[in-house]
Amino acid sequence: MICHPTSSAGLEEACLSGPTRRPQTAADGPQKGHGTKSAAVREQAILALLSERTIERAVEQANVGVRTLRRWLTEDPEFQADYAAARKATFEAGMSRMHALTSRAVNPLEDLLEAKDHPTVRLGAARTLVEIGMHQHDADTIMRKLEEIEAAQQRRR
Repeated sequence: MICHPTSSAGLEEACLSGPTRRPQTAADGPQKGHGTKSAAVREQAILALLSERTIERAVEQANVGVRTLRRWLTEDPEFQADYAAARKATFEAGMSRMHALTSRAVNPLEDLLEAKDHPTVRLGAARTLVEIGMHQHDADTIMRKLEEIEAAQQRRR
């Protein structure tokens, strides 16, 4: 409402004489254009977060406000769950690809183990293969322990 003083009583009287609207509260629900982003916009934001290195760049790519994106990341359980699921799926896809390439990566290392004239090359290849084996063993052990802990928690419920 635009208020125009029409008498010497001033601005207050002129504003009060017109139609009044109470301020919107949280109980009224979100205002139009405030907090009602579509699922497609939220999905774009998640894709931008996955592909960009900073929130600022993700904001530009997704065309959402930085405050909106930060609020979704800190206060919106549904967005947080969707983002976590997308991150997990992206990570698992990358790990599957790495797993598929492992045998191709091991073949040259295996060939280097046979470099009879170059003992330092053989040592480097052997060290790399042992490290890979140890990392895999550690990862398998951690996953097994985690599964045991999760199973124990499920039994307690």
